[in-house]
Amino acid sequence: MGCPVRDNHLTNLKEPQDRLIKFQDRLIALDEDGHLVNVEDWSEDLAVHLAETDGLELTDQHWEVIRFIKDYYGQLAIGPMPKIIIKSLNRKHGREIYTIKKLYALFTDTPMRRACRYAGIPQTAGCT
Repeated sequence: MGCPVRDNHLTNLKEPQDRLIKFQDRLIALDEDGHLVNVEDWSEDLAVHLAETDGLELTDQHWEVIRFIKDYYGQLAIGPMPKIIIKSLNRKHGREIYTIKKLYALFTDTPMRRACRYAGIPQTAGCT
């Protein structure tokens, strides 16, 4: 079940052999940034595994964002911009829970890159 990890992050995987991870007796291909090559490979268990590889334990708030991104991508075949995530989830709750600052707190350093990776979709263009 080991992953090719550099500094505990699945990013900047330059060598093709580094872009395969073994998970639940399957080989899963990743792109250079650690995102799934085939969105069909995604599962909640894999999302947990990728997050744990990054040193992150997924909470209910993480899952709410991940599922929103996954559903949005499933409908439109593109990832949402951060402001769409924030506005949509806040509208759902009827109050402001999510902000850009909150996304950075949930998915440190590069919130959209990480959230999209855990959701099993390509990184949203222009977002980190």
